[in-house]
Amino acid sequence: MCRVSFLIFPGVSNLTKRYFTENFTGVSAFSGKHYLYLFLLWPFVALITAISNFNRKESRIVIYLYLVYYGLNYVLGTTGYVDAVGYSMKLAANAALPFSDFFRIVGGLYSNDTSMDIIEPLISFVVSRFTSDHRILFAVYAALFGYFYLKSITFAYSFHRQNPGWDSLIHLIFFILILPITSINGFRMWTAAWIFLFGAYHVIIYRDPRYFVISACSALVHWSFLSANVLLAIYFFAGNRNMIYLPLAAASFILPGLITPVFQRISLMMGGGVLGRFDMYTDESYGYEVQALFQEASWFLKIGYDLVLFYLLIASLILHYSFSSLINSRAEKNMFSFLLLFLSFVNFGNAIPSFGERFQILFFLFGTLYLIICYSRLPWKNLSYLTLAGLFPMILYSAIIFRQGADSINAWLFTPLFGLPLFMPALSIGDLLFH
Repeated sequence: MCRVSFLIFPGVSNLTKRYFTENFTGVSAFSGKHYLYLFLLWPFVALITAISNFNRKESRIVIYLYLVYYGLNYVLGTTGYVDAVGYSMKLAANAALPFSDFFRIVGGLYSNDTSMDIIEPLISFVVSRFTSDHRILFAVYAALFGYFYLKSITFAYSFHRQNPGWDSLIHLIFFILILPITSINGFRMWTAAWIFLFGAYHVIIYRDPRYFVISACSALVHWSFLSANVLLAIYFFAGNRNMIYLPLAAASFILPGLITPVFQRISLMMGGGVLGRFDMYTDESYGYEVQALFQEASWFLKIGYDLVLFYLLIASLILHYSFSSLINSRAEKNMFSFLLLFLSFVNFGNAIPSFGERFQILFFLFGTLYLIICYSRLPWKNLSYLTLAGLFPMILYSAIIFRQGADSINAWLFTPLFGLPLFMPALSIGDLLFH
């Protein structure tokens, strides 16, 4: 019997339960060998089967393999994702370089003529020793991204499983969709986001300083996470100081411009690549370019992000102060305090074009995780009015993310036979639905 189906769909009628029992009997008994056979026969069906049994280790392995499979069949578009096209072009350029350039890449952290991020150039260079096919590169990207993505989903799911309900389920689904595997089109920033979240989660919830090592690795993937790690260290040593964090968060909606001189001083002190990157992000022409691109986007792009931000903030405040007697463990208290501090960081960072907006999405991850933790502590199973109010922002945001990623999803991924998409002409979901 697929017991997990009843955990994932709490509150269903007896008729629905009987349907799942009759149609999925024996699925949870799948062994690793059976999953392998099913994956080779029809990868997408194996994925769906694995999701329905997410609590099993072999199921999560199948999901991870499918994430890598997506990367292996990545559809590289010519519009919309400059980063993805740039990664492909860099791979082709690296293939023509001698091996001696490896040391220039590793030692280029503070060089003005190379990227100060280490992991992405290193992966690109290593892959270029074997092939210039972008699909292999994106498979490696998916492997690294998918590992921390799946690890983070696992601990979010563990809270939902403690007390399954519609509220925690809906927010768990949204947590999964905030930065899905299609986000490897911007590999550096979004892989760093999942790495930081995984490390920071253990630092915040369990006060385990060993995970600073993992969170610090995010700065090797994207340089801007140096600042996020400094913030995490401040929280770790300062602790839960809501009397300070709450007024600071409120002020951050009014006085974001004050943070710009601080970043300028930090960049001057560190010099090299940090200064170069800061100058790029704060350059007036760059600011106008980012603003122009944002204004060209559909109206629902900006409103979708804003609605999610304010929903998560309001929902967190309501749950924290209205159900303090039920939501009072160290995990909730720690996460709420860090949320307030991180919100201040995001809002003040908005003074730098493309900086605050990116970390706002990381705030979405932390905020949604906090709501999952809270709802796992509350006794009711039915859908609350608070979650109902958040459905529109979450659905709108998820629709935006799907549209952005659809151009990279190979339509042949849903067909039978492992490896078939590799031999078929590239056809994206975006081409089928939107072009």
